[in-house]
Amino acid sequence: MIAKSDIRKFIEEGIEGTDVFIVELTVSEQNHVHVVADADSGLSIDKCVAVSRSIEGRLDREVEDFELQVTSPGLT
Repeated sequence: MIAKSDIRKFIEEGIEGTDVFIVELTVSEQNHVHVVADADSGLSIDKCVAVSRSIEGRLDREVEDFELQVTSPGLT
């Protein structure tokens, strides 16, 4: 199982120096990673992609498979 603390560290390193922040982070036993992020200036799709890449770039699917979802808070 992927450690939630590792994912948080990857995100924090990836968003350092930006106005993006983590609202919620969950990691299930099946390695379903769900990140809810926001930004003071609004969370664009490009910012979501950057958060996603900050995680994906540090994990190896050959070692441990995972599902990743990065979203912004709002209407469901």
